[in-house]
Amino acid sequence: QPRIKAMFKRLKAKLPRMPRPNSLVLLTAFLSFAVVGLGIWAYLQRVYGLNLLNREINKIQASLLEAGWDMAYDKAESSAFPLFAPLTFQNFRLYALDGSKEWKTEELKIGAGLFNCGHITPKASRKQTLTLNGKVYPAEIPVLDIDLYFDRALGLKEASIEGMGWNIRGLGTVDSLRLAAQRMAPLNISELTPFFENHLEVAGIQISEDVDFPLRKRINRIYANANIIGMITSKPTYTESLSAWLRLGGVIDIRKLIVEWAPLTMVARGDLYFNEKLEPNLHLNTSSKGLNETLDMLQDNFLERKGVFVAKILLNNKAFKLNKDDRYYTVTTPVNVNANQILIENIPLKKF
Repeated sequence: QPRIKAMFKRLKAKLPRMPRPNSLVLLTAFLSFAVVGLGIWAYLQRVYGLNLLNREINKIQASLLEAGWDMAYDKAESSAFPLFAPLTFQNFRLYALDGSKEWKTEELKIGAGLFNCGHITPKASRKQTLTLNGKVYPAEIPVLDIDLYFDRALGLKEASIEGMGWNIRGLGTVDSLRLAAQRMAPLNISELTPFFENHLEVAGIQISEDVDFPLRKRINRIYANANIIGMITSKPTYTESLSAWLRLGGVIDIRKLIVEWAPLTMVARGDLYFNEKLEPNLHLNTSSKGLNETLDMLQDNFLERKGVFVAKILLNNKAFKLNKDDRYYTVTTPVNVNANQILIENIPLKKF
C-alpha cells in the first residue's frame, strides 16, 4: 500500500495542472449575462407595452369621436428601445369636431417605466396653445408631471398629477394643482362599494382681467375628496364603460368639498350622478360664510334677481355668526346644480 500511494503521487505530479478560476473573469461573465438578460426582458416588456398603448390610443380616439372630439398629429414615432419614449407625437392636437375648441402642443411623449410597462408618464411641451371660439390663448406649462400605474388584470390602479406655475395668457394663472387617485376595491365588488378614491387640490387661481366675470378674480383654494362608487369595467370605448357603470347605479360620493373664494368660504359634502344623457346632477349640503354677499355679486350679471331675492329671505332666517367677531354670517343650505338650472333652498337662481 505505501508503494501504491507513492506511485499515485508520482502520477499526479506528472499531470498538467488545471488553471485556477479567476474570480474577476467569473464576475464579469455573470454581470454580462445579467445585463443582457435584463436588456432582453426590458425589450420584451417595451414591446408588450407598445401593444397596450396602441390599443388604448385606438380606444381613446373612438371614445373622443363619440363625444364629438378627435385628435390629430403631424408625425408619430414609436421605439422599442427601453431608454427612449415608447411613443412621441409631433404637433399633437385635441379638438372639438364643431371647431369651437382646440388644445395643441408641439410635442407629446408617452413615456414608460424601464422595467415596468404598466407605469405610463405622458409629457407635453412647455409651450402650448388653447383655442376657444376662434380666439387663441398661448399657454406656458412649466411643470406638469403625470404618473399612471396600470395592472394587467385590474387596469388603472393609481394615478397622480402635479402641476405648478401654469399661465394661460388672457385667461389666468394657476399656482399649483395636485391630483391623487387610487383603486380601493378588488375585482368582485358590488354597486355600492367604493371603487376609486380621489383627492384634488387647486391653489392660487388668478383669473385674467380680460375675462368679464362678476366675482373676484382670485380663488385661493379648491379642494375635493371624492369616491367613485361602483366598479367601472373595460368596454370598447370609455363612453360604453361609463354607461354600463351608470346602469349599475354608479355615483360619485363627494366626501368633502372646500371652496375659498372671497368673500365666500364653503365646506360641503354630497354626490354627483349622471342621467341617461350623461348630463351631470350635483347635490351638495353646504355650510358657508359670505354666501349672501356672493349672491349679491352674481344677481345682476349671472343669476336671476327674483330667485336671489327669495333665496336670501330663506337664508337670512337661519343665518348666524359662528364667532362674534366674524365678518360674515354662517348659513347651512342645500345647493343643486344640473344641466337645466341652479337651485339654493330649492329656489331656481339660474335656468339654462
